[in-house]
Amino acid sequence: MLGSWSQAEDNFTRQTDVVYGRKPGLALTMDVFTPKENANGAAVVWVVSGGWVSSHEAINPGFPAEFLKRGYTVFAVVHGSQPKYTIPEILPDMHRSIRYIRAHAADYKIDPSRIGITGASAGGHLSLMQGVAGDTGDPKAKDPIDQVSSRVQAVACFFPPTDFLN
Repeated sequence: MLGSWSQAEDNFTRQTDVVYGRKPGLALTMDVFTPKENANGAAVVWVVSGGWVSSHEAINPGFPAEFLKRGYTVFAVVHGSQPKYTIPEILPDMHRSIRYIRAHAADYKIDPSRIGITGASAGGHLSLMQGVAGDTGDPKAKDPIDQVSSRVQAVACFFPPTDFLN
């Protein structure tokens, strides 16, 4: 398996710790995995989260390998974590990440109208939330990133918690 991963690494570039936003005492970052050949112009946002805890160390570079082989650019997004931040305080991080990606679509050579999102467990929950709660942005916002849409065009999630009443 290690040999196949080493070969896969030759087929993409990885930009680490791209700052997409800030919270008090925290830089919000993501890693960007870009295929070297046959890029299809579509983006997959991978929500790096388990138990609504997210960290750069949790980015497993093996996860995006299949997406990269198929030409997708993958954005591994790290968000503010519990217990410092509650779920309602994490959701704006996800909006910010999508807005940042869309605002920089030309830089990443992606189509801003072809952004999907995925995650597992808490990452799946945040992906679902983004799918139903993305918005068009605020045209009057002072920050140009906040003027951009946070809507996604596709959601694929794995075992997300969805019932918080029981």
